[in-house]
Amino acid sequence: MKRSALMLTVLLAMVAAVPVSAQSVVGEAEREAARGIPDRWGLNLGTFWQTFDTRLRLDGTEGRTGTDVEVETDLGLPDNATNFQLSGFYRFTDRSRLDVTYLGWDRKASKTIEEQIEWGDVTYDVGAVITGELTGRMANVVYKYSIVNNEKVTFGFNGGVSSVWSEAKLSGEGTVSGGGTASGTIAESKSVVVPIPVVGLHFEMALAKKLLWRADGNFFAAKISGYDGRLSEIATSVNYYFTRNVGLGAGFSSTSLRVEKEGEHGGDFDVRLGFSGAIAYLTAAF
Repeated sequence: MKRSALMLTVLLAMVAAVPVSAQSVVGEAEREAARGIPDRWGLNLGTFWQTFDTRLRLDGTEGRTGTDVEVETDLGLPDNATNFQLSGFYRFTDRSRLDVTYLGWDRKASKTIEEQIEWGDVTYDVGAVITGELTGRMANVVYKYSIVNNEKVTFGFNGGVSSVWSEAKLSGEGTVSGGGTASGTIAESKSVVVPIPVVGLHFEMALAKKLLWRADGNFFAAKISGYDGRLSEIATSVNYYFTRNVGLGAGFSSTSLRVEKEGEHGGDFDVRLGFSGAIAYLTAAF
């Protein structure tokens, strides 16, 4: 609910802040003269202080329903992490540009579980010490078309792909069933690679020379090759350039993702992942 309210607030602010202008698009030189920075291409290199909220389920291959595992509570994985984020853009025309973003995370912890966990074909009983590992990578490639790009404001529509690579692994003393039964220290993992189409809005306003406010919102739901994916992303930041080309940026970003898969031979899964937090970065524009 809080994430949805934040997304709605930022999107409404983006629309409301677009001024009525007789000249919706001006040339690159005019924009640089007014804003104090170029906008042909740019790079951001920074840090993301993420707070996670994750729930996973992996069903067995024989049709046995797995346990909904809240990884931060049930497995003790840290709900906070500091990770690297890289992004960049290239503008082809006054109206068109391509944005690319990469983000990765790795979390691991061990805990004595207080409730039985069914994970794939493995049963981990109460009192077992379980090590949980969760890794993820997200890469976004988004085309942005600006219906307004004048001296002060850029505003328009987004369309692209958000690709997620994720692997969840549980290991510990357990019992595995299926074609026989075995017990001992058992590791069971599941990897997911899902490209999700996204659409959205982008906004940028020059608050003063070399001082910019930016906001983006992307969202979509799609079924692709047996995967049912839903994604929403919202980010807002302020950039200050202390030279023509180099500056600092800070803001907030939030992502909510759910991926489900139902197969004919079992092994279904459900991944619900949310993360949000403050971002800070070094930015360069050319």
